[in-house]
Amino acid sequence: MRWRALLAVAIGNLRSTPGAALVDATAAAVGAAALVLFVGLGLGIGDAARRMFPADDRLVDVGPPAVSLGGLLGGGRLDEGARARLAALPGVAAAWPRMNLQVPVAAPEPPRGLESAWPPGMTLQIPVVGIDPDMVARDVGRRVPFADPQGGGPIPIVLSRRLLEIYDKTIAPTWGVPGLPPGLDPVGLEMPVDLGRSIVPGRSEARVVAARIRLAGLSDRVPLYAVAVPLDTVRRLHALYRRRDPGYGLVTLLAATPADVPAIAAAVRRMGFSVDESVRATAERVGTVVTITTGALAGLAVLLGALAALAIARSRAASVAVRWREIALLQALGATTGEVRAVVLLEALLVSSAGGVAGAGVGRALAVAGDLAWKRALPDFPFRPDTFFQFPAWLPAAAVALAAGSALLGALAPAQAAARIDPARSLS
Repeated sequence: MRWRALLAVAIGNLRSTPGAALVDATAAAVGAAALVLFVGLGLGIGDAARRMFPADDRLVDVGPPAVSLGGLLGGGRLDEGARARLAALPGVAAAWPRMNLQVPVAAPEPPRGLESAWPPGMTLQIPVVGIDPDMVARDVGRRVPFADPQGGGPIPIVLSRRLLEIYDKTIAPTWGVPGLPPGLDPVGLEMPVDLGRSIVPGRSEARVVAARIRLAGLSDRVPLYAVAVPLDTVRRLHALYRRRDPGYGLVTLLAATPADVPAIAAAVRRMGFSVDESVRATAERVGTVVTITTGALAGLAVLLGALAALAIARSRAASVAVRWREIALLQALGATTGEVRAVVLLEALLVSSAGGVAGAGVGRALAVAGDLAWKRALPDFPFRPDTFFQFPAWLPAAAVALAAGSALLGALAPAQAAARIDPARSLS
């Protein structure tokens, strides 16, 4: 018999027992819907967690030693010499220094066009850190060059990409002011600042210089709590206000590959310096929890698929037991044992595939309903995702494959039982 004929026989058998076919399809649909819903939820939460706790797996933040022994163990002051030694470590592709500005900076006015988002009479103290421009080169375009304006002009700054979200969702509601305008491109915005001015009484410098800052870009490599300016700008302001060189507060190492990070961190500690792993540890903990949870949910979906396989096995076995005369007649008309086995497997494959497709659709529908319910129930908070689910193209296909695979496994024993029916004895 040709495959088209076998398919016609399988479809005819399913039509003759619509109740059993519906039960089998429903069992397959439950497993497929669970896989789409649970894995989609895990992927969505994982994506939200990565945006909330961004961490570059190639970066190692090196700080001064917790206890300094004057460089006796090779550590000591984190200066240019130390940066050069760190840059020479095996596996290090770049070493970017960071220096905190020792001169106070305050903003008495908001950027032009954002006056409504600025509380009346407020003066904002701005923490400033100087960084190597190469560190944020990928996040800064040509529109506003990130270099020290030695001849005058606005000082370019880079902000943390997360800061805008936090302002809109937390700071603005707390201050009772409007958030940022929708669709705002902040690059190029300027703000007047007073160099040397502090909002703490008695901490301002004798010389206060009016200046302007201009946003050059947003980056996840910039501290959330500070404004980043070019390192040369910090050095120039320290010289202007006669500050002693404080040394680097941090040196960020870029590993050639993520696999080099553990060896680099170990070498840094042997040199006597500390490794700041707070951000990385938080991101790794969140990622581990999300991965374990997603794996557990996927395992539950596979378990439901296994239960569907048992239900289909029982249903197909009952169908073979009822239709033994029809199977014997099919063999008497020339069907081989392999073709009889194929008919039973095709029946299971057809109902499970239909159930898998329906289950994938049901899973997506439940996800949409869940998003609508959570958006109404949960308050607005920073980094709240537009959806709590992610559905890559492979996920519905995997759900259908799970349903079909489970059904075929469940139908193996009934198919073998059908192939063992003796037509001579059954029809005599």
